[in-house]
Amino acid sequence: ILAIQTENKTFRRILSNIEEDLRKGISFSDATAKHPKIFPPIFVNMVKAGEATGNLDETLDRLASYLENQYDLKKKIQSTMAYPLVLFVIMIFVVIFLMVSIVPTFTKMFAQLGGDLPGITLFMIGASKAVQNYWWLGLLTLFMLGIAIRLLLKNNASFRYYVHTFLLKMPIFGKLLQKEAISRMTRTLSSLVASSVPILESLSIVERVVNNPVLAKILSEARRSLENGRRLSEPLSRSWLIPPLVTQMVAIGEETGSLDFMLEKIADFYDAEVNRTVDTLKSLIEPIMIVILAVLVGIVVLSIVVPMFSMLQQI
Repeated sequence: ILAIQTENKTFRRILSNIEEDLRKGISFSDATAKHPKIFPPIFVNMVKAGEATGNLDETLDRLASYLENQYDLKKKIQSTMAYPLVLFVIMIFVVIFLMVSIVPTFTKMFAQLGGDLPGITLFMIGASKAVQNYWWLGLLTLFMLGIAIRLLLKNNASFRYYVHTFLLKMPIFGKLLQKEAISRMTRTLSSLVASSVPILESLSIVERVVNNPVLAKILSEARRSLENGRRLSEPLSRSWLIPPLVTQMVAIGEETGSLDFMLEKIADFYDAEVNRTVDTLKSLIEPIMIVILAVLVGIVVLSIVVPMFSMLQQI
């Protein structure tokens, strides 16, 4: 039924393959494990635990809620980060337009009239000439820099770790990314533990799917701590990324045997924090970017107006 209803041809074919495997006697978890690009480790392992406990329907329902929540959270973060980026690109184009179209017109007029020009005007004329003559070099540099960063992020683990550390420590946006990362980690771990996946295996899965090397390192230390007979909360309390609230609630969950419940509560709390932060940032970003744009345009206008006033006074 799902294969018939699915419009995506690739996914339809995968569902048909899974149906064939099930008819051959292969378990649902093993059938989905053959398609790792579609079904991540958390899906496969939770389904495997659901099959073992006889609660596959509850497990799939929990998975659906988890994936929907993660998708909504991801889209909110993306929209919040994309908004200032779009405004920044618009600002760059406005400044380039002024440099290429407006400033050269007044440069010719100043050259004809003669006289000494103020420093801000000389700087703007020099910047205008640089943009007109070397715009291709700027674009080429940005293109090459983008490729280099992408390759380093893909192939260099140390570079990827330091980039994520920098992003998490950024003013304003760093706190938002930190809350989102903690929410994703705790909700994923809660879903796995609640589905009866062993804690060590759960930590290993979260480490792979969390998509953050800084958080993955903390989870690796937590897994080793458990393997050595210590508590999960101990390595978490030593990390700058994990707030005291998280470690305290994890410690309580360990003491009371309700770790999955406590992790879910942490995730709910940070989801609400992310939503509040997103709403606050959206209300603040627009006026801040407008002020920055006004300042940039004002500098260009000032570089033109100041020498014109000087010339009028001389006349």
